[in-house]
Amino acid sequence: MLLHRPSATIGFTVVEVVVVLTIAGIVALVAIPRFMGVSGFQSRGFYDSAKSVVRFAQKTAIAWRKDVFVCVTATGVSAGTAAGCATPIVNPATGNALSATAPSGVTLTPAAFSFDSAGRPNPNAAVTITLTSTISDDPVRQIVVERETGYVHP
Repeated sequence: MLLHRPSATIGFTVVEVVVVLTIAGIVALVAIPRFMGVSGFQSRGFYDSAKSVVRFAQKTAIAWRKDVFVCVTATGVSAGTAAGCATPIVNPATGNALSATAPSGVTLTPAAFSFDSAGRPNPNAAVTITLTSTISDDPVRQIVVERETGYVHP
């Protein structure tokens, strides 16, 4: 009497298991260090927020047809309708004052300027805001406001 074994086997071969484990190990080596240090992500997020504050200030000056002031300190950027940013502009989407605060390890070059009703910076000169960081592998970033148009760009 012959015993018949089923032709379909259940399970994985050793080669398949080794390949899957190797791929999982490579993905873990690449992905896990990126999630361990969030300082670089916070720095980039602050840069984007600071650039947005300056852009919003310029657009608000044009929309309201009045001067809007931008105040840059070593630890943050804010915008207001009075010199020194004493009267902050409120972001209608969030209801918060239009500002961005730097995370630890990030500093800015202090500056104070305003946008006139045409969106040009005052004093009539290009403005460069430099963000420096003590976080490893975090580059120096700049926010530039063009003299003639007030265009805000990296």
